[in-house]
Amino acid sequence: MADAAAFTQLVDRGLACEGSLAAWCPTMDLLALATADGQLHLHRLNWQRLWWTSPDAPITALEWRPDGKQLAVGLEDGSVLLLNTEDGEVAQRARLLPDALVAISWTESAAASGGTGSTAGPRSSGSSGGEAASASGHLAEDRTRRMFAPPPPAVPAAAAGLAVGYATCGKHGTGVAAWPPEPARLAVLACASAAGELVLCTSALFPLATVRLPQLLGCPAVSVLRLATAPSLQQLAVCWREDGGSPLRLSTISLQAVGSHAPQLHRLALAAAQVGSLLEGCRASLAAACKEWGAGQREFEESRRRLANLMSDYGSTGDPASELHGLLTTGAVGGALQQYLTATLGEPGLKKLARAVDAAVCSVHNLLTDHLQPQLEQLAFRLGELRGLALCLPWRRVTGLQPDQVGGAEQTALRLLMLAETLRRRLVAAGASYRTFFSWLLIILRRMQEDAADVLAGYPRSHLESVSDFLSGQFQQDAVGPLLGSTEGGSGSEGSGGGDASAAAAAAGSSSSGGGSMLDVLMEVLGRQALVQAADSTAASPTGGAAAAAVILDSGSGSSSSLAQLLAGLDAACSAAFDRTSAVISPTLAVTSSLSLGPSPSGLSLGYIPTGSEAADASLVAAAAWEGQQHVLLLRSTDSSGSSREQEGSEAAVLLLPGSDSVTDLALYKEGRLALLLAGSACRLALLPPDAVQWVQLPPDLLAEADALQLAQMLLESAGGGSGTAWPEEAARQRVLPYPRAQAPLAVSASRGVGCVLAGTQRVVLYDLEEDEAEEEEEEAEGAAAAGEDGMESDYETPAGSM
Repeated sequence: MADAAAFTQLVDRGLACEGSLAAWCPTMDLLALATADGQLHLHRLNWQRLWWTSPDAPITALEWRPDGKQLAVGLEDGSVLLLNTEDGEVAQRARLLPDALVAISWTESAAASGGTGSTAGPRSSGSSGGEAASASGHLAEDRTRRMFAPPPPAVPAAAAGLAVGYATCGKHGTGVAAWPPEPARLAVLACASAAGELVLCTSALFPLATVRLPQLLGCPAVSVLRLATAPSLQQLAVCWREDGGSPLRLSTISLQAVGSHAPQLHRLALAAAQVGSLLEGCRASLAAACKEWGAGQREFEESRRRLANLMSDYGSTGDPASELHGLLTTGAVGGALQQYLTATLGEPGLKKLARAVDAAVCSVHNLLTDHLQPQLEQLAFRLGELRGLALCLPWRRVTGLQPDQVGGAEQTALRLLMLAETLRRRLVAAGASYRTFFSWLLIILRRMQEDAADVLAGYPRSHLESVSDFLSGQFQQDAVGPLLGSTEGGSGSEGSGGGDASAAAAAAGSSSSGGGSMLDVLMEVLGRQALVQAADSTAASPTGGAAAAAVILDSGSGSSSSLAQLLAGLDAACSAAFDRTSAVISPTLAVTSSLSLGPSPSGLSLGYIPTGSEAADASLVAAAAWEGQQHVLLLRSTDSSGSSREQEGSEAAVLLLPGSDSVTDLALYKEGRLALLLAGSACRLALLPPDAVQWVQLPPDLLAEADALQLAQMLLESAGGGSGTAWPEEAARQRVLPYPRAQAPLAVSASRGVGCVLAGTQRVVLYDLEEDEAEEEEEEAEGAAAAGEDGMESDYETPAGSM
């Protein structure tokens, strides 16, 4: 008979829509609940909702990061979202699989992965262990945090925070106090699709391995139901079936290449995550710079177009540059130009145009100096560090990084850095030219309003030469936009993403093949400096202004590539270099054991339960139940190492349910206990200890001929124990639910001691699985009785001063 007072009911609330998935945070009392309408809610234990979100695809899987700081959300389109626990914002998103992502396992290594000379991994032996130890010995300290300031802050959303003048350059990032903390251990995120694709990646979504389970398991089609990774990261358990009517199978896959080399892979994953973050920051900075510059150029182009329309109305066949050149040469103001300056534009309009262009110059300059250039410097340094590690042969065998590929990406980063400096200098020169030009127009406008005989009288000759150079160069052809990679016409937000595809592909090919030596890059820079010096000397001649501008325009980066194109090539080169790790580890994945568990179940749970003093000691435990049947199969491995070797053996137990009860769902709880959601005459939630059932050893040679359920029943009957263990009424803790219906999933938290049951009609019930209501009532009664006795004693006390 179920005890109605077992456990403690915490919450009983209604839902706006049926729940489909639920998962408890391992470190906090937080419940992530996905509903049938595609929404995801995060609730506290008192059902206070912290946030909710609605992804653009149906939610198919949920899994918490081991430290509880992020929630992995699998979607039907094969994407995985990493949501921050604090605010629900998307920290990272990647499409890892082509089909629906149906199973996720997120496991942190039991051993720390940092430091020089750290152990290579638990229980690594033979040549693999020696190679791991050698590679670990060459694991040098990451010097980036010692050599560089923390990463630049995020790019401001509004232009008002950028266009504040040159005096603030380099002062926007001083508010960042310290580097963000880094995880000390490698965490592996295993994701499987409905078609049997398996991807192993780190917490930063850095890919470690990709494998097709149908090819690995030797089946035409595989449908994955559950995944579990050992704490040693040397074994992966997969529950799968071929089709809807085929039996359920449990297979273990060797991950020895991951677990034995966890320190090296962790170091590489951290570096790759930083490189990806810096690339994303560079893209954002460049996109913002293109947007700011495009906005200023659109204002300037619109003003020039209005002048051209006025000249056409007055019958002039020239262009605005020639009209302004004529004013500069003769001092005579044409009718179209006079109307443009005095009526169309006016002094307020001219000042507004000058402020808009100057604001664009200042904004782009601050983005370059405060965001893009510091990010490129750190990016080039990190790639140089990785190139040095790739030159270490033991480290290269573990990670697969090739020095030529990483070196090519490093050279592309250096070219980007030099091109950014070239752009900054050109931007400063263009800004000075714009200011001189607008001040010249403003003086002319004011003298026209004063009816001066000569509007250019007393104007400095050097300024007139600067205006002439501007009209021959920047006025007619934008010298900054092509280097940024903005599209023609000033719309930089669209063109900042990748520039010309062919140029980006060429840059990526050059990066992946090495692209020459560092000396070649240096000589390229020296050659450009010689061209610029020649242009400066040419500009000293009276007729050399236009020629000097042309030389400077042609000497930009030694090629026709813009910042956007080189950045796209760098992104492709980094992806190609980091993909080598997956190419090295994926072939090492191999099936070490496989057994049949019986027909396709209605309830299934899979996980690793700690069994020893060491954190890596864990035993694989599986539990399965079938709809309409009165038994539950429990299976556990007797090898607690979690290694990739063949299992030493397996134990099985069969639990017989009482009466007409059936299992709606089940889940593994702490210390090997099993939580069951039972349906029958009354819905119940029960906890069953592992020693309450009879376990039998399964001979490995007989598992090839029969499934584990049949073999366990046969062995139990031969031992005289019947076909299974009867329901242990005394050992089981159970409680009748307040509703006649319950549904999957059953979510329990071993670390927090709480459970979630979806019951009734759109109801959710939360329970404290460690405390019983009867015990709490007794404690409350004892407390009330003690308080009453204290009150009676105080009634008989004599008040002070009454005697």
